[in-house]
Amino acid sequence: MLNISDIKEGSIVKCAFCKKETAVQFVSDYNGTTAYNLECFHRNAICPTCNEMAKDVSDKISEIQKHCVNCDPAIDVDDEDDD
Repeated sequence: MLNISDIKEGSIVKCAFCKKETAVQFVSDYNGTTAYNLECFHRNAICPTCNEMAKDVSDKISEIQKHCVNCDPAIDVDDEDDD
């Protein structure tokens, strides 16, 4: 389990998107939610339930929408084109 207070720039974490062990490039705050921007170019946050890295699935760069594969229901992916 991650100790949130120990995660800072340069810390090695496991990305919730690509599952790679990678370094935190920078840490930022979005309306009270901490985001971790990683060297793999993914933005993660911490799941408040299990304390693991969670995906940021927000469509907006100015918001964080956490999605934890362990605690949240699966996301439906719409692969159809809107022609």
